[in-house]
Amino acid sequence: MTAALIAQRTTHPLRAAHSARATLVAVRRATREAAPRPVTVWWARLAEHGAASREHSLVAVNSTRFPDGTPVDLTTLESRGRRPAGWLVDLRYRACDGTPVGVAFGDAVAGTCPPLWFAEVSHASSPVPATSLLAFRGDAFAPGTLVAPHQVAAAGLPMADRVGEVRWWTRSGIVDAVTVDPGLRRRGVARSLVTLGEALRLLRGWAPLRSDGRLTDAGADWLDAAPVHWSPRLAPRCEVLPEEADGDALTGVARLLKGF
Repeated sequence: MTAALIAQRTTHPLRAAHSARATLVAVRRATREAAPRPVTVWWARLAEHGAASREHSLVAVNSTRFPDGTPVDLTTLESRGRRPAGWLVDLRYRACDGTPVGVAFGDAVAGTCPPLWFAEVSHASSPVPATSLLAFRGDAFAPGTLVAPHQVAAAGLPMADRVGEVRWWTRSGIVDAVTVDPGLRRRGVARSLVTLGEALRLLRGWAPLRSDGRLTDAGADWLDAAPVHWSPRLAPRCEVLPEEADGDALTGVARLLKGF
């Protein structure tokens, strides 16, 4: 009789149902973690308090909810800080004139990246229109702030203090160089810069960022581990570029993805 009662208790329907639910949750969680990231990235325009908000956000979302590259205007809704699942980057800008003011990154992009603020530089002397995004550390500006060069100068900082940079040709979208301070490589700085650059080019109406296949060995290694949604923009490697002679140098002409 005692053995029978024990058997009944161990197979009680409520306990069995609870165990089944726990197993199902664990399976679903493992499936989500193991599922590959989608290739598609669509863009949501959000507003904290609806269309009348002084600032709007341009948010890249890595999900299959909409076809790749689709712009979705959600500014008539009050986002109240909420972003779609799978978001990668949130570029905030002034609604009145489109001036970017700040950026936030999703965990899939930021990784172990330290707090950074950024400056946008237009290369007016370049024969081909080009733009750079520079990453800085320190407390001159709050993390995620995006400023102009004169604001960097007003803060008493030289541009040489940057810890990372991405430079690209705005008409073609071809990335000319991505460089990162050696002490910060493999921490998501380069990925954050390129992702911010992609959001900025969309805000500006420029061509999508892409690779033309001319890579250093370091750049090729870095792109081998790039997010899957970058793959449509990456041309097969067609030319091997030499590394910079100065291994600690941050900049170089036509040295695509020297540092990572």
